Parts: sequence; structure tokens; C-alpha cells
Amino acid sequence: MAIGATLYPFFSPWGILVILPLYGLHALVLASIVYRFGRPRFETLYLAGVIFGLYEAYITKIIWNPDWESPIQVGGISILELLVVVFFWHPFMSFMMAVGTAELLTSRRKLLPEFVLKRPLLFAMVLGALESSNSPSPVHSFLSLASTLAVILLLVRWWRNRYEGENLDDLLPTLGELKFLVPILLAYYIALGLGIKREAIPGLGAQAFVWFLYALTFYLLYRALKKSRGLDVEQTAAPSLRKLVVLSAVWIISGVAFSTLELFIPELKFVIIALLWLFGAVVGLVSFFRSAQWALAE
Repeated sequence: MAIGATLYPFFSPWGILVILPLYGLHALVLASIVYRFGRPRFETLYLAGVIFGLYEAYITKIIWNPDWESPIQVGGISILELLVVVFFWHPFMSFMMAVGTAELLTSRRKLLPEFVLKRPLLFAMVLGALESSNSPSPVHSFLSLASTLAVILLLVRWWRNRYEGENLDDLLPTLGELKFLVPILLAYYIALGLGIKREAIPGLGAQAFVWFLYALTFYLLYRALKKSRGLDVEQTAAPSLRKLVVLSAVWIISGVAFSTLELFIPELKFVIIALLWLFGAVVGLVSFFRSAQWALAE
């Protein structure tokens, strides 16, 4: 989910040339792997999302050398950043939310977290609060959210007119198409990895930990995909376009409201970020061990 982390993702050069292709390629490649070799469920999607999040090593270098003072660093690894960004934010917000939403609009599989499905208005308010923590002003919050969500709603309307009722499995890239997409994704890794803070790439020790994490997660994903084959996924109802418009409006109002409050209570921004990181670290750690346990259980 690039909305909170990047302002105007559909209207800025960085968003169009980097963020959208990078996130889109990750989503297409990893979702295709999950659907082609197993079944979509929490564990398979989560572990694929961790692989997604590991781009924060070689591309952004955040888990090695973040742009801020990392509170906990061990062996060249920023522990809190690893837990929040790799184990929580990207698996849930960047990958599972995208795939789960696409499922609601096509195959109707119940992949979104229960909290999102049962309390969508509250979730939209939370998203607005998170967006405000990355916005310099209420005006930017409004313009960025309104423009981005307008594009998304138009795409949803087009998607539903064209693909509603179809199986998401059939819409994702085939194995043959992955042979074209994977090299493009790798090219992004090379170009951005060398182009963004190349000097922040650490020594072999810290890199070796990332290699180990990649190997471990790929192995767990392999086990999870193999185990998931043949398992059924519960169906659910799709939201109407009107409901999506209402949720978008709540998201925008929440973002503007929190951005406005932060003008009068500057500490609120740091409180929101601190709560996100505390919550994300705990949920990320629990989710990884839960998924690993499920994948390894006979």
C-alpha cells in the first residue's frame, strides 16, 4: 500500500516510475507464485509478503542503515525496522491487502483480516491516521488521498465491469508470463539497489543475515504452498461500489482530521508512529512464527 508512505503515487514521477512498478511487480510475481503452486491463505500470503518486504534491504537499505536513528541495532541489523517493515507492513499492507481486495472483486475468497471485514469504517479511520503521520499538512493529506482514491475507485469500477465473477487465478500472470516479469523486477532491484544509497550496503555479516532470512522464508513458503494445496478457502460477499466510496470518504476525512490535529498537537504524529511500530513489531513477530509453525507442522 503506497498511499500512506508516498504522497501522490499516481501523479508524481517517483510514484509512477518507481513505487507503482516496484509494488505492482512484487504483487503480480508473488501472487502468481502463491496461486500457481499452492492456495491463497494467511500463511502462504504472509510469507510471500515477507519476501516482498525484504526489498527494504538491498533497495532502500532501511533494515541496515535507516535515515533515522535506529533504537536497536544488532550486528548491523536494525531490529525494530526489520520487525515492523519486513514482518508487518509489507506482508499485510502492501501485499495481503492488495490480494485480498482483488479477491473480493473477483473470486470472493475471504482473504482479508477479520478486523478489516467486520470493522471497515474503523479500519479506514486508522488508515487516515497513518497517512497523516507522513503528510506535511492537511491540504496535502486531502489532495493526496482524494486524488489517489479517486483513481483507485475508477479502476475498481472498470475492474468490476470487466472482470467481476471471474476467477483471480485466471487473471494472474501465467508461468510463461512470469519469465518476462521476474527479470524486470530483478532489473529494478539492481538499478535501485545501486542507485539509492549504495554506500549504505554493509559488510558481509549483515548481508549474510538477509541472505539467511531470504533462504528461510523461501523454504517456509515452499512448505506452506505444498501444504496448502487442496485446501478450501471460505467465500465472502463483495462490497458495493457505494460502500467503497463511503470508506474512501472516511479515509480522507480521517487523514485531514488527524493532520489538522497534528498542527496543534505536534506530539500526536510521534504517538501515532510509536503505536504503529509497537503494534507492528508484535504482530509481525507473532505472524512470522505462526506461519512458520504452520508450514513446518506435519
